[in-house]
Amino acid sequence: MTDAEMKKVAIKASVFAAISIALMLQRSATKHIMITDAAGAPVDRGESDSAYTLLIDNNVPKGKEDALIIPLPKSVSSDNIVLEDRYMDHELRIYIDSREEGFYLDNPVVTDLPLLESAVCVNENDTGSVCLDFKLDDLYANESALTENSTIEVRFFEPKDKYEHVVVVDPCGGGQDTGDLGNGYSEKDVTLDTALLLRNIADKDTEHGIKLYFTRLSDSDVGMEKRKALIEDSGADLFVELSTDGVQDPAYNGMASYYNDKFFLRRLTNAEFADVMLRSCATGSSGEALGVFSEKEEGILDLCPVPAARISLGNVYGQRDKDRLSDTSYLTKAAEGIYNGILEAFEVME
Repeated sequence: MTDAEMKKVAIKASVFAAISIALMLQRSATKHIMITDAAGAPVDRGESDSAYTLLIDNNVPKGKEDALIIPLPKSVSSDNIVLEDRYMDHELRIYIDSREEGFYLDNPVVTDLPLLESAVCVNENDTGSVCLDFKLDDLYANESALTENSTIEVRFFEPKDKYEHVVVVDPCGGGQDTGDLGNGYSEKDVTLDTALLLRNIADKDTEHGIKLYFTRLSDSDVGMEKRKALIEDSGADLFVELSTDGVQDPAYNGMASYYNDKFFLRRLTNAEFADVMLRSCATGSSGEALGVFSEKEEGILDLCPVPAARISLGNVYGQRDKDRLSDTSYLTKAAEGIYNGILEAFEVME
């Protein structure tokens, strides 16, 4: 290698090293914060009733016009922050475990976003821990980052602008509504357990750009109007209802799917979607497939303007389903089947 060639290699190596260091510094300076879905979670704001409206500074720095900038006490790290996306209520809550009492009485949040309807600080205790409660005018997807300037920057997006596909998942029952009861099981518990497993599966999929919104992720009452509103607010492409059957016959065992036969949808009919979901769910869990049926009772499937199906995970009175519905492995495979069915449905639609 000549001196000239060696010089070129050295220059390239120096440039590469400089770029690598710059990228490392950039990544270390901005730390992304995971925002936890808290659909239907009960409210817990500590023992204090003390709350006040946050100060808001509309003088947004150049290049940050699309952000909500929240100052933090210097002592706060990412370990002291919990963000909850309460999309059912169009709220974003940020819990900050701080030791600087009254910090937000003097330090305003910075934003000029019209989507912000209200911003309140709720004191969680007497030592400085707070809940910052931001009420939004609609449902938004969120991204947050913890910056080197001791601030949280949150950006908001229409779900369709951030995700390729949006699905609403509705675990039947919740709260006072137990649903079907039999063999010591309640429909609301089986569907919630499956929903939580399904969420974990979806969270691991970074390839397909699919966002699942859940009507509930806790044992909470969710009215029909709120369930319907989530479909509309999220701009959902598909709707999946999780349920059980309550047939008082121990010989009746297996999975079934139900659809609304009143709507005709061009790309994927309700009947086709219900069939895809049942085949995928039953195959994945090695369960019995009882069939695809039109929904006889009025319910949320009647209100869906997108392909919609209800999946029954089993019969709470069934002799064989009795063991299945208490088996985490079985419900996990069922959840995997549901997710694979969603993927297959989008393939058909495209």
